[in-house]
Amino acid sequence: MPDHNPPLDDAIREIANLLATAYLRLRFPDQARQVDSPETESPHVSAG
Repeated sequence: MPDHNPPLDDAIREIANLLATAYLRLRFPDQARQVDSPETESPHVSAG
């Protein structure tokens, strides 16, 4: 079993997130403004 490398794990997650965001923007161009990513993360509001 391979050793865990936290920086590599973080890089893999970041790349996967970028690829998922790019895919969703290409797949659903009309909804591109609604896709949250770390660069465009919208604040979360809880109903009271």
